Amino acid sequence: MAWTLGILLGGITLLWIAWNLTLDALWQPTDPVTMRRLLTLSGIKPGERLIDLGCGDGRFVVAAAKEFGAHATGVEIDPFRVLYAKAWIWLARLSDRAKVIRGNMYDVDVSDADVVILFLSATSNFRLQKRLREQLADGARVVSYYHPMWGWQPDLVGEARDGYPIYVYRMSEHLGKTSR
Repeated sequence: MAWTLGILLGGITLLWIAWNLTLDALWQPTDPVTMRRLLTLSGIKPGERLIDLGCGDGRFVVAAAKEFGAHATGVEIDPFRVLYAKAWIWLARLSDRAKVIRGNMYDVDVSDADVVILFLSATSNFRLQKRLREQLADGARVVSYYHPMWGWQPDLVGEARDGYPIYVYRMSEHLGKTSR
C-alpha cells in the first residue's frame, strides 16, 4: 500500500514538473533583499497599484502591500502556487489590498497599474512588451529583474544582491521607439 502511494505521489510530482517546463518562465524565488531592492527602485508609493506578472508564491505581492502600502495583484498560472499565495495573503491579513489571481500573464489587463514587476525569461519579456506599451499610462513603471526589455532605454539600472541587473522603465510616449 505504501509503495502504491509513493508511486502515485511520484507520478503527480513528475507531471507537475513536466507541466512547469512547458511554461515560458520557470519559477525561481527571489531573495528578500533583492525583492525589497526591486520594490524600492520601482518608486512604489502607498495606495499605488502594483501588478506582478508570473508572481509565483506571491512574495512581491505580500511585500508591496505590507511594507510599501500598495494595492498589489499577482498573476500566476500554476494553481498550486496561487493557492499558496492566497493562503499567505490571508495569514498576513492583507486581503484588503493584496490578491493573487490564476491566469495567463499574456491575457491580463494591466492598464490601471502604476508598477509592473517582471522576473521572467527574455522571451516572456519580449512577448509582453507590446501589451505593456499599449496598456500602461505615461508615468507607469516596469521593473524587470535580470532581463531587459528589448529596444527600451531604462531610466535606471540597479543591481540585485546577486549582482544581476534590475531594469526600471518609466512609460512615456517615446519608450520603445529607440533601437538597442
